Amino acid sequence: MVHNYTEEAVRRALPDVLQEYRLAHPDTCDCQRCREDILALSLNQLPPHYVASNEGTIFTKVSFDQIGGKAQVIAAITNAIKTVSAHPRH
Repeated sequence: MVHNYTEEAVRRALPDVLQEYRLAHPDTCDCQRCREDILALSLNQLPPHYVASNEGTIFTKVSFDQIGGKAQVIAAITNAIKTVSAHPRH
């Protein structure tokens, strides 16, 4: 099955990044709609990395971690949190 590894990485990092952001900005909403908006905005900022096998997922994860992919994911999520916080749709 083909899937976008970038989406998996963002979904995995989102709870921790949002929790850390809320420590400094306690008024940040984390309702389901805001989380989905943050996810969508984050993914729109990042290039997709499609994989079609477990081996592809492992290879992509390793290369993602080695070339700063994790930092890009955190930066994209943080930017998305700021945008959604400034203009929540709930």
